[in-house]
Amino acid sequence: MKKIISYILISIPFFIQAQSLSIQQLWENANQNLIYQQNQLQIQIEQQELLEIKSNRIPIFYIDANLQRNLIIPTTPVPAIAFDPNAQEGAIIPLRFATKWSSKAGVQVEWTLFDPKRRVEEKQKELEIQKSEIEQKLTLQNWKKDATLAYASIVFATEQYNLMQENTKIYDELVAINKERYAAGREQSATYIAAQQELERHNIQVYEAWAVLQDADLELRRYTNLDTILNVSSNFEEIITNLKNDDLTNYDIARLEIDKNISELQLASVKRQLLPTLSLNGYWGQQYFSNELKLARKEEWFGNSFVNMALRIPVSGYFTSQPTIRKIALNSDLIDKQIQDIARNENIDDSQKKLKLDAAERKIESFRKIEILAQQNKEEQYEAYKAGRILLTELNQSLITYKKAKQDVWQAQFEMLKLLIE
Repeated sequence: MKKIISYILISIPFFIQAQSLSIQQLWENANQNLIYQQNQLQIQIEQQELLEIKSNRIPIFYIDANLQRNLIIPTTPVPAIAFDPNAQEGAIIPLRFATKWSSKAGVQVEWTLFDPKRRVEEKQKELEIQKSEIEQKLTLQNWKKDATLAYASIVFATEQYNLMQENTKIYDELVAINKERYAAGREQSATYIAAQQELERHNIQVYEAWAVLQDADLELRRYTNLDTILNVSSNFEEIITNLKNDDLTNYDIARLEIDKNISELQLASVKRQLLPTLSLNGYWGQQYFSNELKLARKEEWFGNSFVNMALRIPVSGYFTSQPTIRKIALNSDLIDKQIQDIARNENIDDSQKKLKLDAAERKIESFRKIEILAQQNKEEQYEAYKAGRILLTELNQSLITYKKAKQDVWQAQFEMLKLLIE
């Protein structure tokens, strides 16, 4: 039967049905993490940015319209001979080249037919989305590590608290026994006083253990909502079993591989910038010129339409791009070296971790045997003291030894848990 660890929360409203929380249920709450939600929104933003880039393939149509009132009619001097063949040599006349009112209305289209950087930009944004998704997985992994340690701290603190209560109960009984013996004249006053002092010391330890448990409670609340949780239901053995079956992938190499792909795309982008850009612009509309604002007069509207093709060739790029190309190539080589270094160290770390886990398992097994023997000794010494065959100091020593044996087991389990998480 699975062990249920009592864990009392700071406060639970009486009208809320209390529940227990297992380690698996805790992990399932990862999507409630605010950092996770922020990363999720960042991924969605980058996905929309990708759609923005792809939308640039579509021609841009827009309506262009304006109405202008010229307060001072623009005037420029022109040679008089252009209008009067008989004009004197060098004579000029002022020429107004606008009316009081003018207007323009039409539809314009702009379309980039070929942009050599567009496809590269799309690919780079797709890789950035992949990198954000990996960052999301890394965030979940780190959250799970921290949340698991917080959960395990509650298990540890609860075990400590329960042990302190158990020992205090024993000393309550010892004080009662010594009181009866002292009243009957079969026990010295010093022994009775020593029993009472030990009881108070254990009461202090209970208060301290309770404070540690409440601190662990608050720490776990950083990772999940505990308002309806009465106790945690997974012990160290269950947590360790789940961790052994959990995916603890190292995402460092995956991130670097995406960085390398982005670097290669940047290199392709620099090279593509040397290619020409071809764009189409077109306008269909009319212009209005009149000294009176009467837009309904069709005879004062004049057609104004055009279509042009623009070719842009980046000539200077052929001379300025070489340092950038070399820099990107060197950065790609650097990433390769980093991947090799991480892969080599990861293999060594895995081997070291396996050795440490084997040692930790043997350590736990030995500590459990010591705990069983310490418990047996404690029970025998307790019965011997009640029968009056040993001194209180001998019983105290057996209780201290048992407490140390229990703590050694919990500490070894906690250390093994941390090894699995690393």
